[in-house]
Amino acid sequence: MKRVAAVTAFLLLPIVTFAGVTEVKLKLPLKPKLSIGGGEKIAIAPFVIANREKKNDRASKVDVQAEFQRYLKKQLTKSTKLRLVDVPQTRLPGTTMKALEASRDYWRNLGSQTGADFIVSGVIDFDVNDKSGYKTEEYVSPADGRTYYRQVLIETTGFVFDIDIGVFNADTGEKVLEDNFRDFKEFDQRNYDEVLGLFENLRSMETQLVGIFVPQETSATRYVFTE
Repeated sequence: MKRVAAVTAFLLLPIVTFAGVTEVKLKLPLKPKLSIGGGEKIAIAPFVIANREKKNDRASKVDVQAEFQRYLKKQLTKSTKLRLVDVPQTRLPGTTMKALEASRDYWRNLGSQTGADFIVSGVIDFDVNDKSGYKTEEYVSPADGRTYYRQVLIETTGFVFDIDIGVFNADTGEKVLEDNFRDFKEFDQRNYDEVLGLFENLRSMETQLVGIFVPQETSATRYVFTE
């Protein structure tokens, strides 16, 4: 009981008390999804970029491959003790996660070339969608003070980043972890910059991505009945 009380006291944040009920905010540790020691060598291989055939798609203006790899390497370097190793120019053995998972020889060969313990790859889909339309809103006329309705043009840009990420054991070629993350952002502006939109998506998923490799924290609310 003493140990439980000590841990609880350590986790307690500022609380809000109601009649007979105390609201307690806790910070809870989350274990990394990948079972590793923390000092392993990680190779970040190319990712499959979905929907490349859209010639006029605004998303095609962004080098999603380079931007995502740069971002992931930066976050892992900043937040972990993992050692990142370079990957030589290579061609992925498929365009789906199922095909990547089945190509164990490919990951073993890439592991022997890089000296990595684990290799990260997967499938990325990045979409940009400009929208325009009208909506009805109220306004008060300065002339007579009466409320009227008018049609207002609304222009927005939506960004969707969807990643199916896999981690492969470089010794066996086996896929040891797969996870999917998706984020949507919308801005009240047409033709919002594509790269800025991409990084808004990535920032929203940062904790989830890094949480594959290192412990993270999450917040939770609990209620304690005091009477």
